[in-house]
Amino acid sequence: MKELFARRSIRKYLDIPVTPEQIERLLRAGMAAPSAGDGREWSFLVVQSQEGKEKFMSAHDASGAVKTAPLLIMVCARFREEVYAPEGFWVQDCAAAIENMLIEATYLGLGSLWMAIYPRQHRIARIRTLFGIPEEVIPFGAVAIGVPARGKPPIDRYMADYVYLERYGQRLDGR
Repeated sequence: MKELFARRSIRKYLDIPVTPEQIERLLRAGMAAPSAGDGREWSFLVVQSQEGKEKFMSAHDASGAVKTAPLLIMVCARFREEVYAPEGFWVQDCAAAIENMLIEATYLGLGSLWMAIYPRQHRIARIRTLFGIPEEVIPFGAVAIGVPARGKPPIDRYMADYVYLERYGQRLDGR
């Protein structure tokens, strides 16, 4: 549980590669996420080359962290007729996969940063073109991963004012 509170958004990384074993663990963590109807509509695009990272940065206006990150993993939704994708559950599935990777990165001593692609249509279109992603696949989000250049202390963001009991607006603490 400590990884949940230690997970922080990291925007600068040391020039230390992420090992193949760590990459596999990150991907396994992503694929261990819950999936509506067991659809598992996700796919993962691993980018390690400088050229690939530069392509991503040219398509994503809030991707400065990729400049120093040794690894970028994009999570995409691939649609098959037999799953619940048209109902929109894919968004939750892909988000859960990313969150699992963020937590696993923290567990491995790595830093990470989630960068949204979906629903920004200009980002989706540009990333599809640059990375050869087919039309039936939607790039959802990307995670920059690496050894943090500096640590950040754990944070607890619990806000009791936004927790309700039985009825929205009725505070859990009785106030």
